[in-house]
Amino acid sequence: MIPATDITKEWIEPVYVQIDMRSPQIIRGPEEALAFLANDWVGSRTKHEFAREICAAAVLGQISNATARLAFIDAAADARIMTCAPLPGIKGEQ
Repeated sequence: MIPATDITKEWIEPVYVQIDMRSPQIIRGPEEALAFLANDWVGSRTKHEFAREICAAAVLGQISNATARLAFIDAAADARIMTCAPLPGIKGEQ
């Protein structure tokens, strides 16, 4: 279980995703990632379900937001969804 002080609703750095010619979407945390995974996902689902499970666990405070962010980015890369995901600094990383 993640200590309550480490649980926040948003990631330190958002993840920007773009599908086709649509405007980029800003994913700010695991809840928004879950909504994207459920409603806007296109392409490969090889890592999709794993990302959903990890993001849901982060929402419940069972794992860190940083882990959920990485799972989401990895799944998007696997599905060839264009992303821009700045890496947060080491200090204060979630």
